[in-house]
Amino acid sequence: MSVFVQSRFRRWFLKCKDAVFNGIGRTMNLAHSPAIMRPFEYVDPDTDETVYLYTDKRLSVLCVGDRRYYFDRITGKFDGVLSSMVDVAGRIELAD
Repeated sequence: MSVFVQSRFRRWFLKCKDAVFNGIGRTMNLAHSPAIMRPFEYVDPDTDETVYLYTDKRLSVLCVGDRRYYFDRITGKFDGVLSSMVDVAGRIELAD
């Protein structure tokens, strides 16, 4: 990806900013730091299937259609699958 800027200072600033963010990300990966993500929802226009991602205090949850895939936030290991949305009523509502 190329970014076009007019001043040398702006180009230098963007390179330094990228280096700092990459360093922070590398450090967090080495420390196995758990991530907190903003909830994300996407409706695929071709299949009309909803993909939803959110984090809990202990788990990261990926929802695809009516199935949920649970991952431990600290270790990142797969924790299980839930195929019925009724079992966890009141947690989240998926858009139509």
